[in-house]
Amino acid sequence: MLQSFLRKKRRLSLTLCFMLLLTLLPVAPPVLAANLLSDDFESYSGFPSGSWLSGNGSWSIVTDGTKVAKQSSTGNTFIATAGQSSWTDYTYSAKVKVGATNVRNGIVGRYVDSNNYYFLLLYNGNVLLNKKQSGSTSTLQQAAFTADTSTFYELKLEISGTSVKGYVDGVLKVQATDSGLTAGKVGLYANGAASFDDVLVTGSAPVSGDTTAPSAVSNLAASSPASSSVTLTWTAPGDDGTSGTAASNDIRYSTAVITPSNFSSASQAAGEPVPAAAGTSQSMVVGGLKPSTTYYFAMRMTDEANNASAISNVASAATTSGSGGSVVNVSTSEDLDSALSSAAPGTTIILTDGTYKKSGSFAISGKNGTAANPITIKAANRDQAVISGGANITATKSSYIVIEGLKFTNTGNSAIKLTSSNNIRITRNHFRLTEDGNSLRWLYIGGANSHHNRIDHNLFEDKHDLGNFITFDGSDTQVSQYDIVEYNHFRNIGPRATNEMEAIRVGWSNISMSDGYITLQYNLFEDCDGDPEIVSFKSGKNIFRYNTIRNSQGVVSSRHGNGNSFYGNFFLGDGSKPDLGGIRIYGQDHKVYNNYFEGLTGSGYDATIAVDGGDVDTSGALNSHFRVYRAEIVNNTLVNNVTGIEIGKNYSLAPKDSKIANNVITGSSKKLINEYKMPDNMTYEGNIVYPTGSGAVGITASASQAAVADPLFTTVNGLQKLSASSPAINASSGSYTYVTDDMDRLPRSDVNDVGADEYSTASILNAPLVSEDVGINAP
Repeated sequence: MLQSFLRKKRRLSLTLCFMLLLTLLPVAPPVLAANLLSDDFESYSGFPSGSWLSGNGSWSIVTDGTKVAKQSSTGNTFIATAGQSSWTDYTYSAKVKVGATNVRNGIVGRYVDSNNYYFLLLYNGNVLLNKKQSGSTSTLQQAAFTADTSTFYELKLEISGTSVKGYVDGVLKVQATDSGLTAGKVGLYANGAASFDDVLVTGSAPVSGDTTAPSAVSNLAASSPASSSVTLTWTAPGDDGTSGTAASNDIRYSTAVITPSNFSSASQAAGEPVPAAAGTSQSMVVGGLKPSTTYYFAMRMTDEANNASAISNVASAATTSGSGGSVVNVSTSEDLDSALSSAAPGTTIILTDGTYKKSGSFAISGKNGTAANPITIKAANRDQAVISGGANITATKSSYIVIEGLKFTNTGNSAIKLTSSNNIRITRNHFRLTEDGNSLRWLYIGGANSHHNRIDHNLFEDKHDLGNFITFDGSDTQVSQYDIVEYNHFRNIGPRATNEMEAIRVGWSNISMSDGYITLQYNLFEDCDGDPEIVSFKSGKNIFRYNTIRNSQGVVSSRHGNGNSFYGNFFLGDGSKPDLGGIRIYGQDHKVYNNYFEGLTGSGYDATIAVDGGDVDTSGALNSHFRVYRAEIVNNTLVNNVTGIEIGKNYSLAPKDSKIANNVITGSSKKLINEYKMPDNMTYEGNIVYPTGSGAVGITASASQAAVADPLFTTVNGLQKLSASSPAINASSGSYTYVTDDMDRLPRSDVNDVGADEYSTASILNAPLVSEDVGINAP
């Protein structure tokens, strides 16, 4: 008995000692459930907004009982995302109402990028748990469920480790074990019309213990100095290093160089934007500065645990002389009207984040800045000042105005309308108007004495009603002149109409005999499918150069007018989407050279190059198709398109006195040069044609006119370029003195090479554009 008692006593003593030891050891912070994201969209006037991001689709905020986020485009996959890429285990729910039962709509979890995520969908009488990884989609499990288009259903993804479960209205429907994706954001998924509401993400978050600071901003830049303001741009670094989303920005400025030791004593900028997700481009305008002064800028990021990054690189800029300029900060529509009415040369009007609505125009009339001191209307934070409702901006008989950084979601009126104005700059604005089924020109330039306006670094997207993204008109007799359109991104216009849906129209029939000298350069057109003419020139002496047209139905057309030039452009198709075209011309003295065409599928009106027939000769109704005279189609490269060069396909009058010279044309179907009508006095020289498969040269020609030879291409950055042994090298014929460089903007040397490419090992200066090269956040 005594021994048993002693054994129990020893066990009790050891237990007490162990418990005491536990109280002395450091304890890891408890992991508790936390709301990672909650959103009912009630505070939004547009979408994406807040922390939501989307690169495609037609998203908006509508009222369906309460405010909901709606996607209305069809024919593609559209995803809006939020949250942090570092999220791993969480429960994500959202209410979803499908617009149709035969398209996929739902929610996304562990979203890494557009090729990697889980998604829970309602589709065709089923609920699907799918995974997309490395661009390939698979169904993990599916179950029968019939959705009604008038009902919101709560979809929920419960993701923990390798377990992925999907619920509908609280009932477990599908589940799987999968280790393919370990972390990522959440998203709203629409393959057609769908509405979303009441987002909630809960997960495990440590109460404390976050010791990882955000990375320092490394690309802070200062630009667009005015007399009292400077625009800053940077890329958001993240929360933990380069991932996630930080909590706050601390932006400072000083007339002395900023260092870590004096950062906290520098002036803090007012109105700093909320940090965006890692990798997102951000900007703000720092106002209240003195004229003719050099300022230095730096910033520091902080996370939720108050971990601060190192200071950024230091940027600097000098403000302009001012000459009486002032900064006016506005936050309401009434403020903006008042500021515009009293604006003078050098005035900078800064719109704080928010929505500016009214039933009419924010009007600028008879206001004239100067080249040194323009009147500037700009967003404090790019894309966060929204012109909405029935509002728009008009400028009449005004000059030297800058409109910068705004977002236009208005309806019923052109977003910006310039009338009889000059030297107006429209830069870094986002045009995504709310359509109402009526024809509308989103940006209009017209009136007598319109000239020297610049439209640059804007985004135009998602146009489905008739009308143009940009329309150039003029007076009754003269198109606007010397305007420039550059570094803009045009995307998603369509579906295809028979007329009046060009991305850009330059002039119109009644003034087509006037010359515009308008230049369109360094623009990117993607999926611009609205009209048989992606860009329609209806005036003369214009230039279309160094643009990239990707997967867009229709052509760039010289529809009316004479003496237009098209050079250094890239027309790129996927080889399968129908009606992808190149360049079509009518009229006199056009030049088409140094252009690259590949993977295009169009013919006839949508041919790769159409030197078309005419229905009038040198005079006639101005809306007719004027006979082609003296066109020069020189040094172009056509690779694996359905058509090559088509001549006189439509109408009765064949082209006359024209030249087709020094082009490289390859293809495996149809005639590479197709004379639908025998041209009158056509010159062929120096061309290289290489038909394969069922392709044919198409014309009876000598070797000096059209040599049949393999051009011996080599693939460089996705393009077919001349190899060192190509027979095209130093093989051109004739004298075309304007062909001084090639599609890469590298100089031609000795005897020019045939085609758009001059063989060279030098670094290229012109290449096909991608989205990062253009638009509101491009360099």
